[in-house]
Parts: sequence; structure tokens; C-alpha cells
Amino acid sequence: MPMDNYQVILQELVRRSNEETRRLRMLEQKMDSLDDKLNSLLENNTERTKKINTKTAEVDVSLKNLSNEILNLKVNVDKINKQLVKFAQRRDLKEIERMLELLSPLREEFATKEDLEELKKQEEEEKIV
Repeated sequence: MPMDNYQVILQELVRRSNEETRRLRMLEQKMDSLDDKLNSLLENNTERTKKINTKTAEVDVSLKNLSNEILNLKVNVDKINKQLVKFAQRRDLKEIERMLELLSPLREEFATKEDLEELKKQEEEEKIV
């Protein structure tokens, strides 16, 4: 009987050992699976980080270009504003137009020397009479 008892104990130990080995294998498989998932996540995260960094660099370059263009536009607007001061205003142009109308030979008649002499003779004749 003691031998049977040892046999039962030995069988129970082997069964427990097998059970523990099976459980260890399952845990190892789960660990391997988790390790694979973690590596995949890390790779995806690294790729996304690289893409984001690339996009960020592109946006920075675009912002710098826009900033330079805006600065150039401001400089050009300032130049235009300085030139606008030099232009004549509407009232100045109207005044010049009126002055030119006064001096226009097409609208006014000029007297010749002969006309003046004739007018002078007429005035003298009128004084005599």
C-alpha cells in the first residue's frame, strides 16, 4: 500500500506539474502577444510622430513665407501711401482746370495790334464829336 500511496502522490505531482507547465505556456503566449502588440503600437506611434513632425515643419515654412509676403505687402502699401501724398487732389485739379480755361486761346479772343489801333481811332473820333 505505501507504494500505491507513493504512486498516487507521484501522479498528483506530475499532474500539477503539467498543469503549471500548461499555465506557464499560456502566460508566455499572452506575453508574446502583448509584446507584439506593444511593438506594433510603438512603430505606429513612431511613424505618426515622424509624419506630424514633417507636417509641422511644412506649416512652419508656410507661415514664414506668409509672414514674409505680408511684410512685403506692408512695405508696398507704405510706399504707395507715400506716393499718394505727392498726387494732386481733386480740388487742386479743378482749380488748375479753371485757370487753364481762363488762359485758353480757343475760348477767349485776343486783340491784335491793328484792332487796338482801330479802337483807339474810334475813341478819338467819339471825343471829337
